Amino acid sequence: MTVTVTARNPPPLDELAPIIQCALQDNFSHASAKVIQCPDLREPPFGLAAPGLSGNQCIADVGGQPNLFPTPNFNAKYSLLSLARDMQMSPEQGFLLGAGAAPFQDIGHNAELAPNLSWSGRGGVSGDFEDPGSLLVVNETRVVEVETQTDSIKCRPAESSNCALMVNLFGSTGVSGPVLKVTARSRTGSANFTNCIRSGLHEAYGDSRPVSLGGVFLLKSGEAKFHVMPDFPSLDDLPFQSRKQVEEWLKYHACAAPVVCLTVFHSADPEGLGLRMEHTHCFDPEGDEKGGHYHYDVESGGDVEYEAYFNVAETIYRIDRP
Repeated sequence: MTVTVTARNPPPLDELAPIIQCALQDNFSHASAKVIQCPDLREPPFGLAAPGLSGNQCIADVGGQPNLFPTPNFNAKYSLLSLARDMQMSPEQGFLLGAGAAPFQDIGHNAELAPNLSWSGRGGVSGDFEDPGSLLVVNETRVVEVETQTDSIKCRPAESSNCALMVNLFGSTGVSGPVLKVTARSRTGSANFTNCIRSGLHEAYGDSRPVSLGGVFLLKSGEAKFHVMPDFPSLDDLPFQSRKQVEEWLKYHACAAPVVCLTVFHSADPEGLGLRMEHTHCFDPEGDEKGGHYHYDVESGGDVEYEAYFNVAETIYRIDRP
């Protein structure tokens, strides 16, 4: 696979915080952004596979939507641990989170994936990505799928550390360190939570200094709209003829809080890497019936509220671009 490596020069977190807060205040009645020492994100309600978001932060954009549309590319099969190697991460210790497509090669059908995986060398010795048995892996990844018998949404633990088609990953050593804590409540504008932040950063820095962020946010109250990819259409129904046909194929549903959301997003793509500018997948922290690809909060039945923890990427990896 081809790997393109691009260095970023992100502004310091304390410079980003007031920009993000100002952007959110234009779209929410209450908003804040500040730099804090990251809490232990392994604890409820977040349930991440590592305590923090710091240490050699990087982002990978792997594959892409052309691997799904107009015809699925069934050769686009990936391993999260192999992708960590391509991201030049250390086998001694690391952490990945993000949004992608579930490994159809393992589960036998198409679905959404919320990657959430950490590793360290087994027995205190540095591991080897080529020898997964040398790694102590904590895999809290979720698969969100459409059950064919009932047409209902199911969120369950992933059985492997693989993915397919496309995935957007935020990588780090996974240790605690300074992060952006961002909160917002009661949306008054039209932008969703992540795109509001993206727009504010682009307005501040334009294309000359792109900012790439990753992390986790919690939908604390209210409801949000999600989609879940069902299984692939039959060969008789392929290729997809239009984006409208893809939209009609997706299964949309609304989920009430709490929902944990893993996200990767960029303010700009000046190098023309073909980045997916925002990708967020979510899972049910309390059960097995919520999750999918985040679109926006719907604010029905209560005041929407978000709590987020983000860090900046210092390096971008574009891997296996279609």
